Amino acid sequence: MKDFEHPLFDEVFYSKKVGSTSNKVENLITSNQAQGNFLYIAGEQTLGKGRGKNSWFSPAGGLWLSAALYGFNFQSNITIFTGICLHKTICELFPSIAEELKIKWPNDIFLQDDKICGILSSHLESRKYHIIGIGLNTNVLELDEKLAPGSASLQIELGHLIDDQKLLSTFFDNFASALPEFVEGILDIKYFNKNSLLKGLQIELDTDYDVFRGKVKGIDKNGALLLELKSGMIQPFYAGSVITWTD
Repeated sequence: MKDFEHPLFDEVFYSKKVGSTSNKVENLITSNQAQGNFLYIAGEQTLGKGRGKNSWFSPAGGLWLSAALYGFNFQSNITIFTGICLHKTICELFPSIAEELKIKWPNDIFLQDDKICGILSSHLESRKYHIIGIGLNTNVLELDEKLAPGSASLQIELGHLIDDQKLLSTFFDNFASALPEFVEGILDIKYFNKNSLLKGLQIELDTDYDVFRGKVKGIDKNGALLLELKSGMIQPFYAGSVITWTD
């Protein structure tokens, strides 16, 4: 993947092993060593980041990357948009698992009951940069249950080697094609809700301020989770961690 190129990016960086691609990207931005849109890919991460204080098991064999996008003013949730584009890409390339592939709000993709992908985004407002981090288990063959509980791998599921370069190229083609509409504030809510892991389920949502319980009704135009509370009121949540979910 060290020779990967895409028209969306002015430059692509590659390292065989890093602590975190997102940390590398932030350092390149703050030290003025990179300009415009750029991408950082690693063969392996030793300090991969998950949501909150969680870590992300990132051994050799997966796709570990962070994309830096300059000068965009997004009106909706870029994490949700990225998840939709990635879900569409995986379904396009591997239609045999399309029915089992689901998007879990706010930042994961699941294959049946197991997580195959995590997405994180951040905004360096002073530098006009959005950073999108993606970790995808493509050709990971050994998933440590202690380090990566409830995880799955595309190669293990499909039984053949995944062409990471083709997957990444197709993903960024889809991402770049849909980006202009997203910049205008158009999020494919219908697609997300159709492929949502949580829609219609009872969940517990930890917002760091309180834990809310209710039935998931879908997402709104900004990517907020719509939760029907016990009172019957439908409340939008823009951030939070889903603790549990049941039928």
